[in-house]
Amino acid sequence: MKRFVFLSLSLLALLILIPGCFTLTPTPYPAGTTPVIMVFSNFPSSINPGDSTTLLWNVTGATSVSIDQGIGQVDVAGTRVISPGQSTVYTMSATNSAGTVTRTVTTTVSSALPPPAMPFAVTSVVANSTPATFSGSCPKTFTFYATITVNGPGTVTYRWERSDGGYSDVQSLTFSQAGAKIATFQWDLGQTASGWHRIHILTPYDAASNPVYYTLNCNSGSLVTGIIVGIDEFPFTGPCPKAIHFWGTIAASGPGAVTYRWERSDGSTLPVGTINFTSASSQTVTDLWTRSDGSGWEGLHVLTPNDVSSSQIAFTVTCYNQTPQ
Repeated sequence: MKRFVFLSLSLLALLILIPGCFTLTPTPYPAGTTPVIMVFSNFPSSINPGDSTTLLWNVTGATSVSIDQGIGQVDVAGTRVISPGQSTVYTMSATNSAGTVTRTVTTTVSSALPPPAMPFAVTSVVANSTPATFSGSCPKTFTFYATITVNGPGTVTYRWERSDGGYSDVQSLTFSQAGAKIATFQWDLGQTASGWHRIHILTPYDAASNPVYYTLNCNSGSLVTGIIVGIDEFPFTGPCPKAIHFWGTIAASGPGAVTYRWERSDGSTLPVGTINFTSASSQTVTDLWTRSDGSGWEGLHVLTPNDVSSSQIAFTVTCYNQTPQ
């Protein structure tokens, strides 16, 4: 290609230098004869977006020469570098007293290359359950489900994991295009329990959903029907000591008083609290535990009118000291 460009430009230079081939001023021309456009071409004729091409021309017998597409009046011989953004037809007009002649040349701009394909990825995974809490006869089936959203065609492998360390078999979902699908998992419980489930994405890369908490109370006559506990920051890395905020939501089936106590992994004896329900509803209680480096857990224990314990919420605190600037 470079050699071809060099030869073409050399030929153009020779044409300009050879007397009579290219001239920048009109020469005597037979009266009553229209101009002659000897050369009007472009090189190269096809370019990629953002590249340039060169128009070149030679006209005899004209008193006025122009090119459209915003170029305007030009000499009877010359060149012009252009960079059109799309395929364009250029028209040259040569005029004298006998009339006007025209010639066209087309510069073709190839289509832009398609953007590279995005790698297959999970863009969102959100888990939930139905029910979240239940009080009544057992066994009871809890259904956990997760909405998995992807950016294109591909296969997602995953498994369900729970707070007691158990997990399901590896399963998969195949997507033919970008969009969302729902993965479900059912778990039968035969006794009072609480904890969480989450979905763990294994491929195309490692990721996990939010934990979905559940509470089952197999005593149908109990006032407290469920407990959900959580933690605001986990894990924590930063300056210490750190006050860890725990919260617990206690659900009741009707009016009555409930006593409870927070329990910790270090065996601390915490004071007993009381909340009063005026109707079937839920109330939230909180606790702060100020810690330095280390890990542990905290849980909520309902003492009366029925004995119910939540799952244990684990935490890890990693401290570092900040040096004043």
